Amino acid sequence: MQLICIGDIANTQKQSTQQKWAPPGGLPLNDEVRVLFNMELPLGGVVNPKPRTSGPRLFTDPELLQKIKGWSPGFAALATNHMLDSGEDGLKQTIDLLQQAGFESFGAGSTLEQITKPLIWQTKEGCLAVINWVFPETHPDWMLIPGPNCWPGAEAAERTIQDLKSQTDWVMVFAHWSDECFPYPRPEDRIMARSLVRMGADVVVAHHPHVVRGMELIGTCPVFYSIGNYFFSDHPDANGGWIVRQAPRNRESLGILLSLQRGMKPEYQILSFWSSRGQTILDPIRRAARRFESVSRPLKQLDENQYREWYKMQRRRFDRWGYRWHFGIWSLGIRGVKRRVMRLFKPF
Repeated sequence: MQLICIGDIANTQKQSTQQKWAPPGGLPLNDEVRVLFNMELPLGGVVNPKPRTSGPRLFTDPELLQKIKGWSPGFAALATNHMLDSGEDGLKQTIDLLQQAGFESFGAGSTLEQITKPLIWQTKEGCLAVINWVFPETHPDWMLIPGPNCWPGAEAAERTIQDLKSQTDWVMVFAHWSDECFPYPRPEDRIMARSLVRMGADVVVAHHPHVVRGMELIGTCPVFYSIGNYFFSDHPDANGGWIVRQAPRNRESLGILLSLQRGMKPEYQILSFWSSRGQTILDPIRRAARRFESVSRPLKQLDENQYREWYKMQRRRFDRWGYRWHFGIWSLGIRGVKRRVMRLFKPF
């Protein structure tokens, strides 16, 4: 059995549904080959009037499902910080529409039982459990019912993982966590990853930072700290600016192709994607994969204390100028940068 895990999908703008998206990586999907994606935003039509503690309220055009219908049957993870951005009705509509399109969703729901229920995928090759949690640092609507599956704390998480370990062959954590845009995980993320492995996780795959981060093996468990956005459309505001504007680094993403066979540890293969012109394709120049290799090095070379000090130094540089360069200037595109430079030298 094979599972291809991809990152955030959000389509806030109405686009033509004539262009259907091929399965990620061109994989032939069937009963033993499925896709798992993070449904970043609800499939809604009305914005929840209650403000979030951080960031805007957004929802995805339901027409998105027409683009990805060829991916079904597949799996959609809903435990995100935006899942109530279209209110309780938007959450219910998201679950219903996904089901109608052939996708099994998990990680959010109308009752506590539905919210906390993991994904169980069983084939003749084995049985995989996937737990989808959203963590508090992403500023979700915390512990609401209806709502997303919020991180329950270490003791409850360990009970959940251990219970699933006794019933299945593998347990995977599909985590919506950490901060955004910086290409390295927080020291706290590495501590959390070690805790999840100690609890019994066999694979950890994470999203929310909107950029590709590295991975490390903790024992035999691969931990992918962020696989980036699979597809995230730009979103203008009412004043001619941007609520969401994708920079080149936001267009890079990974696919984690897990191969699972009973009695064996999960094996993985990295796929490199690039998002452009309303779709996401395998990237012939492997930008995401090259980024992944680069940002994985310090995780493999530095111990916990060394990494903490190194991280502080890199973070200061990023906050001082790196963010403005990568997500300000380069989000304008080459033409936008040229226009901005020409304005600087334009005579009065």
